[in-house]
Amino acid sequence: MTIPDMDDGHKVDETWWRKAAQATIRRYCGWHVAPSIEQTLRLDSYGGRRLLLPSKHVTAVASVVADGVDITARTHWSQAGILQTDAGTLLPDMPGGVQVTLTHGYEPEEAPDVIMLLETIARRARAQGLIASQSVNGASVSYLTAGGAPLSIPLLGIEQQLLDPYRLNWGVVG
Repeated sequence: MTIPDMDDGHKVDETWWRKAAQATIRRYCGWHVAPSIEQTLRLDSYGGRRLLLPSKHVTAVASVVADGVDITARTHWSQAGILQTDAGTLLPDMPGGVQVTLTHGYEPEEAPDVIMLLETIARRARAQGLIASQSVNGASVSYLTAGGAPLSIPLLGIEQQLLDPYRLNWGVVG
């Protein structure tokens, strides 16, 4: 069995570093944060009338389909990411039982701290790479890479603190 190369010959350029930084932020926060996008998500539901959406800033819900039935007109949602059905309408208890098309995320001007952090992380990763080991007197440094690409971009504690208000504390989607 041949395992395909994940790199697939992608060019490591400015755009690549920004995408890597954005992926780091998304992974830490549990959702994409910015910009505002329309997205269709298939979510696990556990019965009942409420579903926690993997978002902290919902601006529109275009459709809700539960077990193949459109129940959009019988749902209400909050900007904080809570979806609730009308009395008498229950969500199915099934993995992937609810499909929601929603618009969510912050516009860049609503979350300039996240956008600036993205740029900072991208610059740092591009300039330093990921240090695997370092010697002070011998001036030796080695970086964690796979085909020239970093294995991950670690967040500093202060960066995590900046992102904590945007971080999901429920239903993290990877």
